[in-house]
Amino acid sequence: MKRHNLAHAFEPPRPAASRFALCRITVRPARAWEQEAIRRLVLSERLNPTDLRWHNFIVAVDDSVLVGAVQLRRHADGSRELGSLVVLPQVRGQGIAARLIDTLLADQRGPVHMITNGEHAARYRQWGFERIEPRRAPWHVRRNHLFGRLARVISFFKGRPPVRLVILERAER
Repeated sequence: MKRHNLAHAFEPPRPAASRFALCRITVRPARAWEQEAIRRLVLSERLNPTDLRWHNFIVAVDDSVLVGAVQLRRHADGSRELGSLVVLPQVRGQGIAARLIDTLLADQRGPVHMITNGEHAARYRQWGFERIEPRRAPWHVRRNHLFGRLARVISFFKGRPPVRLVILERAER
């Protein structure tokens, strides 16, 4: 499972070389008719393809073009997982990922987990996320972590660079 490159996702805005401009990008809850665009965007980065239901997503749009998305998975055991964070490559580096996360977490109380590339874990401290051992995570989050690790092995045999996935937790708020 490839995780997207967040190296520039949280940097201050820079002049956009594309037709997208940060001031025109709106962050809001997804709408039903955006389901297919969300699915395509998430799959384009080879992220976890499960639970891609539009009503779980916050999206970033420029006019009617979907340029980013993030979801909050609500698992059967009551745990919650921030997932499917993706921003189109041509608009990365404009703070869109940060706006998506801010909006998603604004009203969330209690623990929220996420699985990410270990190289990017420190970027999520600004929202209170800290790395935890997989055995401390709720079952559904551990399961997704395991699936991600299995996908990593498959990716290795396909010649893709290895990614070390970690579980983060944002404690009670």
